[in-house]
Amino acid sequence: MNIAVITVTQRGMALGQKILGSGPGAVLYVPERYVSSTGSGQGLPSSDRVRFFSGALKALLAEIYPQYPGFVFLMATGIVVRLIAEFIKDKRVDPAIVVMDIAGQFAISLVSGHLGGANALARRLAAITGATAVVTTGTDLCGTIAPDLIAMEIGGEVDDCEGMKRVSTALVDGEPTGVLDVSGVDPPSLRGPLKSHVERFDSLEALAASAVSAAIVITNRLFDLTAAMPGKAVVILRPKNLVVGVGCNCGASAEEIAHAIQRVLADAGLSIKSVWCLATVEAKQGEAGLQEAARRLSFPLQFCTKETLNRVAHVPNPSEAPMKYIGVQGVAEPSALLVSGGRLVVEKVKSGNVTVAVAEMQGREYRVLGWRGHGGA
Repeated sequence: MNIAVITVTQRGMALGQKILGSGPGAVLYVPERYVSSTGSGQGLPSSDRVRFFSGALKALLAEIYPQYPGFVFLMATGIVVRLIAEFIKDKRVDPAIVVMDIAGQFAISLVSGHLGGANALARRLAAITGATAVVTTGTDLCGTIAPDLIAMEIGGEVDDCEGMKRVSTALVDGEPTGVLDVSGVDPPSLRGPLKSHVERFDSLEALAASAVSAAIVITNRLFDLTAAMPGKAVVILRPKNLVVGVGCNCGASAEEIAHAIQRVLADAGLSIKSVWCLATVEAKQGEAGLQEAARRLSFPLQFCTKETLNRVAHVPNPSEAPMKYIGVQGVAEPSALLVSGGRLVVEKVKSGNVTVAVAEMQGREYRVLGWRGHGGA
């Protein structure tokens, strides 16, 4: 994780140096008034990993807040609370925020402990500096699983934050809770023995028929769990394990492409929140409509070479048209298969100027925005 380490004192600078020395990924921000001392007594390295700022802390934070997924403030907690108040929005998007006192006694996970990774960051800083990590998350203290931590582990999304809060409360209170991993992504939190009040299930039917009062369901499918489990606290976690292959005619609009993708997913009962990326042939790199559709849907767009697409085996619906015009056996299906490394769950659907297919990554393997992880053997 790239983090910004911010201090306003000389003692804080010394602690910041220790954090910088632990490895790459940290940038230390110090007041401009210390520029003259960098060569005499402070020992700050002369590099772009140390940056000097002038003016108010709030102005600095307004400038750099969008740039980092994590922040470490080497100062009093009260200062930080007042400083970040206007910037924090929602635990689903807030960065990890950790506070350390300038004596290096405590590393406090303040904001976004699970989804943002502040708990893990506080523990890492404690290991580096000898501080005591302060983590107040209820599920951590009770030693039970946490739905937002599982979502982070699978690089996925929480479908309903209110549902997540109710499930987390049930877990902390020791209420019987069921876990169903439909997608088989095998998050680390669910490996090994679980607390006695947490039970794994193999099917939605078994989960719905059980006596649990809360449930965590990991799936890319659109289930109506409110109807299936009335009165129970339920949260759905969406793994990023779908790849949408897209082919389009020259000049296809962003509106038509985005609408076709959304409709195919909805018709197949698949959550758009589980899409990892769009995939297509490299010959479509100049298609403005496709680029804009990917931007509007907030999906990465991957381009495949013609050679690799033609090596994809068992494409169910090869087509003469793409072979004639751009030299490939197909675009939507082979692109989805190639990038996912899995199986097709939706064969190609032709809609006007757009063709869409969807593939699902298989078994315990999953990918998170360019990082490829394995959930076990």
